[in-house]
Amino acid sequence: MGLDELMQFLDGEKEKLLGRSEEIRDLYRSLIESLRTMPVPFRNSFAPESSIKSALIPQAQKITFSKPTLRSSEGEVHDNTRWLVSLINNLEVIRVRLLDSPHFIELPDIGDIRRVHADVRKFMEELYLQNSGRLLRDPNAEAASLARQKLKDVEALLFQHIDPFVERLEQLKLDEYSLRLRQEIGEHISSLQSYRKDPQAGEALIKEKCSLVGLSYDPELARAVVQDLELNDESLEARVRGKYAEEAESDAAVKAAAPGLRQKYLYIVYRYLARLREVSRLLPVLEMVYAIFQPKPSLLERLARFFTLFSGKERKPPHRDVEYAYIIGRESIEHRRASLESLISEVNQLEKVLLRVKSSLAAARAAETLKAVSPARLRGVIDSTRASLRRIYDDGFGLVQWLGKKANQERLARLPESSQRDLSACLETIYATLIINSERLKEISRRYPGQGVAEP
Repeated sequence: MGLDELMQFLDGEKEKLLGRSEEIRDLYRSLIESLRTMPVPFRNSFAPESSIKSALIPQAQKITFSKPTLRSSEGEVHDNTRWLVSLINNLEVIRVRLLDSPHFIELPDIGDIRRVHADVRKFMEELYLQNSGRLLRDPNAEAASLARQKLKDVEALLFQHIDPFVERLEQLKLDEYSLRLRQEIGEHISSLQSYRKDPQAGEALIKEKCSLVGLSYDPELARAVVQDLELNDESLEARVRGKYAEEAESDAAVKAAAPGLRQKYLYIVYRYLARLREVSRLLPVLEMVYAIFQPKPSLLERLARFFTLFSGKERKPPHRDVEYAYIIGRESIEHRRASLESLISEVNQLEKVLLRVKSSLAAARAAETLKAVSPARLRGVIDSTRASLRRIYDDGFGLVQWLGKKANQERLARLPESSQRDLSACLETIYATLIINSERLKEISRRYPGQGVAEP
């Protein structure tokens, strides 16, 4: 079989997928409804419903990213409402305009859809963090139960149903792009070696062919196509067909059984792994605070360092740990003491652990042995990570309290505002993850008695 037959195969796969467009539109409608009714459990976090309705755009034609936040001089209620309205309008564009003519959805559209989904997740994290105190204070209240159910509904709609559709469509579009471009340049560029002889001429040819057949020129995708010229048509066809055969088997397995305990634990672990960025960003800020609060060396110490350097040696300046006290409120008010060196060590150690876990899971996924990872092992990772993140949040939050004291204002002014914002933002995101994963563990405990419940 040649590339024409492979293109027909992809067309068939695309028709099967797009045959589900109405189903996906209904799922988006459910997602929009879940978001639209967020003010019910979070009544004090949004403007009146009439304000939300009046701000919606029923016939919106374009996805927009205005990046509203949950905080401003106008207050959280206005920010929450603007962000919610922006999300609903964008989801309506996807549901009404894009999915009404799904054959015309292109790769840039899919990129926008992914950004909208990411915005929904970020909004949920921020909103639940903003209300975490109330949810924890009265976890059995009707509003708290409804809030937890809404979070579960939104995550299920995206992760289990909508995201797989978008990912499959993206893969089909990528393969379709690659095959069409390969067909156009194959007669002129026979191999990667021939392209490397005159890459400028090759790039000009690719741009010309893209323009002729109506493909947008994408340098990264074009390079991948050139790399694949090393494969003959038969090998390429086997690879493409095999990919969709594996995905079909995976889809069948998912439909045959709901996610088991292992998969539910994996969701939680991956959410913790997503905090690697914040953990990494914390380290330099904490080290900067540590340096700012080091005592000034005495005159004798400075002279000793001078003569040591003069003799060609190095004398390290003395370091003193920075200890501080703070107050934290849970069931009761607690007075705690913490050490900046201990906090830095905890953050550094957790970063290494998360990197090892991420690498291990990636290797297991590549070797197709992820199913061999036991739920007990995943639960061990969850418990140790949760405990470490909790300590980092508590001591980090305590550090923010301590830095804000009047006696520390002069030194705090030496910490750049960007670093101060990083410290607060990282701690808030970590806390949101602790809250959400705690809810997931409670659900697991209800479904799998004896698995235990982790408090945030």
